[in-house]
Formats: sequence, structure tokens, C-alpha cells
Amino acid sequence: MVYLLHFDKKYKHAQHYIGYTENLDRRLHEHELTNKGARLLQVASAAGIKFTVAKTWDGDRKLERKLKNRKKSSSLCPICRGEVT
Repeated sequence: MVYLLHFDKKYKHAQHYIGYTENLDRRLHEHELTNKGARLLQVASAAGIKFTVAKTWDGDRKLERKLKNRKKSSSLCPICRGEVT
């Protein structure tokens, strides 16, 4: 599963994180509580920035890489597009 996290405020230039996992609940726990995983999430968390799962896709690491290479994560985010209240 590929997932998109939306930060409640920007950390420098970033407001999103795209990742891949086979177990989303476990991976979110790792991001939130154990501070394991992506450096961006570690520093954003240390800065007091919270995140929300904005979207998920059925897919593999190839899809994760494809979405990351698009750069503009905000175009994928339903929160940024005003589709989620």
C-alpha cells in the first residue's frame, strides 16, 4: 500500500510525505511513536508538526517511486484540493 501523509503545517518546503508499507497501522505507529523511518517525518515531528493520512493507493514500491517523482504531492492530496473538511 502506498500512502500520502498531509502535515498540519509546512516543515520548511514540505507539507506531504509519500511512503509504502504492507501494514499501515504499524507504519504509522513507527512514524508517530518510535521515531523510526523517514528523516522528514522525524524532524517534522520534533518540530511539533502533526500529520494525517490523506490518501492511500493499492500499489507497490514502483507506484511509490512514480508518485514521489511527480514532485507536486499537493496535487494528489484531497485535503489541499479542498475535498476533505
